[in-house]
Amino acid sequence: MTNPDKLDNMTTAGFRFFAFRNIPDQDIEQNWGDFFRIFKTFEPIDIIVEKEKYHLRANQMIFVGPGRFIDLSNLRVGRGYLLCFTAAFYERSLEDTATIHSPLFFGERPVLYYDSCFGEQVFNQQITIRLGRARMQGDYIFDLVAHHCVESLLLDVYHEVSAGDQMPQPKHTTDIGLVNHFSMLIHKHCREYTAVQFYADQLHVTARKLTDICLAMTGKTAKSMILSVLLQQAVRYIKHTNLSISQISYEMGFNDESNFRNFVKRQTGHIPRALRES
Repeated sequence: MTNPDKLDNMTTAGFRFFAFRNIPDQDIEQNWGDFFRIFKTFEPIDIIVEKEKYHLRANQMIFVGPGRFIDLSNLRVGRGYLLCFTAAFYERSLEDTATIHSPLFFGERPVLYYDSCFGEQVFNQQITIRLGRARMQGDYIFDLVAHHCVESLLLDVYHEVSAGDQMPQPKHTTDIGLVNHFSMLIHKHCREYTAVQFYADQLHVTARKLTDICLAMTGKTAKSMILSVLLQQAVRYIKHTNLSISQISYEMGFNDESNFRNFVKRQTGHIPRALRES
């Protein structure tokens, strides 16, 4: 069985996989603000997220979204793995987008998940050893396998966490928490609602405050964030499905195909058909 202490770190653009005891010093310090993070433990360990301590038991996972500070300094005393990935690395379908922009990563608190059947030996067989073999086959194969490994860790937990389809609405929340919640709501509702006011009402803030916080945290207005996600989903339909442009415009919530074509051209500089052929 692969020993976590002797595992070589595996990284590629937008993906990192480390044994706790092998996390490099520079990675301990920089904390990867744009990465989604999954911690998998093989023995009890304490992890501090946003100054709050979480006690993880053996064979437990914790899911932490981007923008949340994690104190990684004590991880080297424990046995387990840290798997990190960006949205750009993972999002290859609308289902991928829905999975990561969900309460799994954007809830008020990190999700702790315990699976006694997914112990060290099984984890090494299904994740660690597969990644090691794929790395020897080149970057393209490694990226495909890494994506599948992440997906296998996420799906069961995602469906369980999302079963109630509800998200707690805290009375007091940090700005990053508000933006995270906004992002999740956009991915869920952007086809039906593109007005900032709808999301502001859901978040119990004014539209002006939501825009100001988004500008401060991301450099983008609330409206531009909504349109960006809408465009992202539209482009995936255009490039990765066989639906007609008319069907896609309907799926994306446009009541007129010409409005959809104009929207895509305004945002990308290209008409939908040109994007499909590129």
